[in-house]
Amino acid sequence: MSTELIVASLSGAVALGSAWFTARSGRRQAVLAHELESRTAQQDLMGRHRDPLLWAAYDLQSRLHNIVDRAFLRVYLRDGTDRERAYARRSTLHVLGEYLGRVEILRRGVQFLDLGDSTLNQRIVGHFTTISNVLNNDGAADPGFGDRYFVIFRSDQRAIGELMLTADGTSCLGYVEFCRRLEGDPEFAEWFGPLALDVEELARADQLPYRMVALQHALMDLIDLLDPRAERFPDHRRVRLGRPPQQ
Repeated sequence: MSTELIVASLSGAVALGSAWFTARSGRRQAVLAHELESRTAQQDLMGRHRDPLLWAAYDLQSRLHNIVDRAFLRVYLRDGTDRERAYARRSTLHVLGEYLGRVEILRRGVQFLDLGDSTLNQRIVGHFTTISNVLNNDGAADPGFGDRYFVIFRSDQRAIGELMLTADGTSCLGYVEFCRRLEGDPEFAEWFGPLALDVEELARADQLPYRMVALQHALMDLIDLLDPRAERFPDHRRVRLGRPPQQ
């Protein structure tokens, strides 16, 4: 074989090897760039919405704690003034609706993201599922949950979450706007109608269903995950309920 042919063959092999290496490096860089972009998007999404979600979860568990441990509905809805009764009913519906709205905001963002190896994000979604399961549990398979107060099936959870969103879909209705729609928008009010009746019944119930306790515990687990160092809410404000006492 001539020297020229050998050189040409070696040159061709080097060129092919170089092209293969370049293509492989390009693919790897593209994968790394996608992973970085996805991770940045996840961090941005959770960073922007973590605190509002944390507050929504805290407000809802706080109301549940007051209902079970301090007879909030009995004091302010059953035996309160007209103003107190209106507040107890509307604010209870609002804190529940706002939590579902915050979950819906994150759900819409997360569905376009690859959670990949983001353990924190996966755990957050896992807590959403646990809380959703508690709300969805009608007691058929778990009689300990008691009567069907505060049962919200999954599709209704999402529907209420959607109704709670502002026009741009990035935040939830404030309390004033919520009350305005609850009183003046029949379609909006219809979705909250069964829950409003549940609130009224709970105010007169002799015994509260364990669902209230299970829901408060599930929300506290989410709060512990979102605020592990108790920077937003100190430990003395994280009291878990026991089973509800006889009323």
